[in-house]
Amino acid sequence: MPPRSSLLLAFSLVGVAMIAPLPARAEVPMTGSFVAARACPAEQSFNKHSNPGDARLVPNQNYALAAANNTPATHYLLIVPGASPERRWVAIDCGTVGNAGAAANPPPPVVTPAPNRPGKTASTRQPTHYVLALSWEPAFCAAHGDKPECSVAAQRDSATRLSLHGLWPDPNEYCGVAARDIAADKAGHWSALPAVGLDAPTRTRLARRMPGTQSLLERHEWLKHGTCSGVDANTYFGRALDFLEAVDASPVQPLLTASIGGSLSRNAIQAAFDKGFGRGAGDRIRLSCPRQNGERQITEITVGLQGDVMGATPLPALIAAAGPTNGGCDVGNLPAAGR
Repeated sequence: MPPRSSLLLAFSLVGVAMIAPLPARAEVPMTGSFVAARACPAEQSFNKHSNPGDARLVPNQNYALAAANNTPATHYLLIVPGASPERRWVAIDCGTVGNAGAAANPPPPVVTPAPNRPGKTASTRQPTHYVLALSWEPAFCAAHGDKPECSVAAQRDSATRLSLHGLWPDPNEYCGVAARDIAADKAGHWSALPAVGLDAPTRTRLARRMPGTQSLLERHEWLKHGTCSGVDANTYFGRALDFLEAVDASPVQPLLTASIGGSLSRNAIQAAFDKGFGRGAGDRIRLSCPRQNGERQITEITVGLQGDVMGATPLPALIAAAGPTNGGCDVGNLPAAGR
């Protein structure tokens, strides 16, 4: 018979093995599409039932499939353009899966240093899905007249064309950012945030096309979104400005100019995007039209992008690769500056 001390050691080891926590299950990467059967909730966390913005699927809408929660699955992770964040969980009985499969040899996570933030890192895959947010400044200023960028003089450059709000890598935020800066940003104390390191040409372009720089919007956008892009601030804002200028040069701009002071339908804007960026591009945009001054006003157009957004891929290809989105409001007014 083994010595008493050996038996005690054996029982101790068995006990430790029994109480040791099992490894957590990881998401199961998937490819393919998911067609919604009904308007079920699209949740950020299905365990906590958290759903920022009360996002719901649109029946018969096609969504990109990113992952399953387990094998067998109870929930699928979808890209839901227009939601924030856009990666949302839905129950598997909310629709049907088409052309699905496990992602072949998914790339390992990449540890990317947060630009301009020495010593801080974020473990994440390079984001491939972004949302380009373009604002109609006169409508924004209708509800924010106290902002420095909303004076009559300040609106001259943004009175007749879209302005840059942001370029948001989904679903990442605040990559490698110090907790004190996150707290200041969420409290709206942008003057307490670090200045963004930009060269003179980029800063000049940004000041002209992002009126919110007068309120230090670029600090917020860089801290919350740009730090997750995997590139430096000049590249990040430069790409966003290139995209905005491509919209300027498309049929979208003359449509907006001709509609100032009147109403504009989503169908018309979608048709202009189709004409400028290829068939189906209009299905990748979303309009925001809150009620202001007794009417629905178009305040923002968001555009889904997919692929090498921070590289050299042209805008039409990035739009084409993104999934269709809920188009938002059907029609809204496009107010003139100073209204």
